[in-house]
Order: sequence, then structure tokens, then C-alpha cells
Amino acid sequence: MSKPNTELELMPAGGKVATVAPSVPEVRKPQRSVGDLLEMVVERGLTQENVAAFKDLVQLHREEVKLNAEKEFAAAFVQLQKEIPIISGTRPIPDKYGNVKFRYANFEDIDEIVRPICLRNGFTYAFRETAMEAGRVTVTMTLQHSGGHSREIPYTVRIGSGPPGANESQADGSGHTYGKRGALESGLALRVVGAREDAAMEGAAITSDQAFELERRVAETNSNKEAFLKFAGAASFSEIKSEKYDTLDAFLRRKENPKK
Repeated sequence: MSKPNTELELMPAGGKVATVAPSVPEVRKPQRSVGDLLEMVVERGLTQENVAAFKDLVQLHREEVKLNAEKEFAAAFVQLQKEIPIISGTRPIPDKYGNVKFRYANFEDIDEIVRPICLRNGFTYAFRETAMEAGRVTVTMTLQHSGGHSREIPYTVRIGSGPPGANESQADGSGHTYGKRGALESGLALRVVGAREDAAMEGAAITSDQAFELERRVAETNSNKEAFLKFAGAASFSEIKSEKYDTLDAFLRRKENPKK
């Protein structure tokens, strides 16, 4: 008996016989899905074997869904970063003479720019606040993606005295707004250029404009510069921490207006 031919013979124009091995289709082992196991349970009833297999499969399915959601989040966040522009402050902050000290972008300005871009890429964000403790409040932003994965970004600020002339409620509201904007900037890795009004952010140094103003006011009030910096706990005006600003500002105001 002749051996079965497992090759195909081709006759090209030159007359020589060329052989080509036939392609072998890939054989894939069938994989059971959650639906398959459910059907098996219905047909055969509950057994120790299929219940254990079902639990394992459900756990693997959950892990796969979670991993896929994290991958979708990461890919979408990269695209989000490509679309978010550098944000410049436009709101003017005047000094006591009515001149513009610096310009800044507040939370509403930033939110108006980034929220539509976030939605376009499947992201939403929301904020929650803890109770105030020792003059500080923590605001946590939850950044949620449509694929199911989310990320939490906490941001702590001190309440302080708020803007000039603010009452206690306004100062509290200002602190909460600072926290929301700080969490938003941190969570979306925003690039905000120019001086801003957020000197009260926890652990941050005062802005260059605030440092310049303090140094100018120290000179105008004939205050002892070395003693002032020692009281501020800094080697230079640019190194003064934001949490010291309100106290230093109040000290200089008393010297500038001794009758009040």
C-alpha cells in the first residue's frame, strides 16, 4: 500500500516539482465560562465539584474585569493628559493701592476648562470633605473612569483667615475651595502657570509676589528684617511657609496702622 501523500505537488513553469506542506489548523482547547458552569449546575444539580469550580471561575472573572478596567483607566488617562492644556491665571488680585499684584486661576476657572475634556475621555470627578481638625480640612477627589476603575486623591489645607475682610464662614468656604482645587490639580497632574492665591496650601511656601510684598512692607515699617525672618522661621522671604503668612501679615498691618 502506498504511503498517503501528506504534501501538495505544484508544477511551476520551469518544470520542477515544488512541494508545500498543508497548513494544520490550530486546535484550541475549549474554555468554560461562567455561563457554561451555570448551565452545568442547572443540568446536573449542585455538586461539591461544580460549586468549587464556579467559585474559582467567578473569582478569576472578577480579577480579569478589574485588570481590564485598570488598563482602560491608564490608557484613557494618557490621552487625557495629551488634551489638557497649560492653564494660566487671569483673575487679578489687587494690592492695597489698587494695583494688580498677580493673577490667578480659581477652582471654577480650572473646572470649566478640564471638566469637558475629562467627560470626553470617560472621566468624572467628585469631592468629599472630612470634618475640620486643628484648623485643617482634607478634601478627597474621586476620579472615576467609565471602565469602572477609580482613584482617590486626598488634599489637606489649613483654613486660615480667608481673604481680607472675610468672616469665619467665608474663611471656611475658602479653605474648602482651596482643597478642591489642590486635589483637582494633583489628581489630573495639571500645569497651572503664574502666581495663585493658594498660599494657604499645607506645607507650601508663599508665592514670589507674597515674598516680595512682605519684604517691601518690612522695609517700609522699619521692622528688623533679621528678627522678622527669625519669627517667620525662615532664612529668606521666599522660604516662608504659607501657614505663617496670616500671622506675619497681621503683624505688619498693626505696624502700618498703629491706631487701629
